[in-house]
Amino acid sequence: MGMTWGRLIAMAAIPAGIAGFVHAQGAPATAPMPPAVAMAPASKDPAAAPAGRYNVDLEHSSVVARVLHRGMSYNVLRFGVRQGTLQWDPANAGAIALDVTVDAKPFYAPIVYKIPPESAQSLNVAAYPEARFVSRSVRQTTPGHALIDGDLTLMGVTKPATIEAELVGVGRSMEGAPTAGFTGSMVIDTAQFTQTQMSRMVGKVTVVLDAEFIKG
Repeated sequence: MGMTWGRLIAMAAIPAGIAGFVHAQGAPATAPMPPAVAMAPASKDPAAAPAGRYNVDLEHSSVVARVLHRGMSYNVLRFGVRQGTLQWDPANAGAIALDVTVDAKPFYAPIVYKIPPESAQSLNVAAYPEARFVSRSVRQTTPGHALIDGDLTLMGVTKPATIEAELVGVGRSMEGAPTAGFTGSMVIDTAQFTQTQMSRMVGKVTVVLDAEFIKG
């Protein structure tokens, strides 16, 4: 960008900046909180969450991967959830459906790796920015526990995967909407998804998904 355009943009931004500063002087320091409802204790009863479509609460959801290092120790990577839906029916486990998309970029600060996990030698996030799990069937094992069979897409390859899921609790959001929280884990073999040397060395990885879903 040339200097002339840069000066024009800077000059145009000054009035907006001043207006924003003046407005900020009379604005509260933080955004007002939504009106809270009575926070009853969470329930362990699956039926306490009414049937219907739920959307993932991005603020209270994440994925953690425990990666085995040469059979001697575990490293932990964390990933953010981008979007997700849960079709919930406590009376019919077969009608439950889960679809979750995860940002493939890992977070691991303050650890510094010689080969960054997001690099082309490992997860290759530049080429494959997302991972996705879509359920095919849900099998209840005990009240509040189920096996979720589905397809996991990682680094452009789709393979069958199973999540061992547990209902953590059912309650209400701050706005009063029905909310259900789950935790689940699955074990994947990275060699099934890529032939890179690093991923083949890693082998099996334990992935834990923690998520809240809000009805509406």
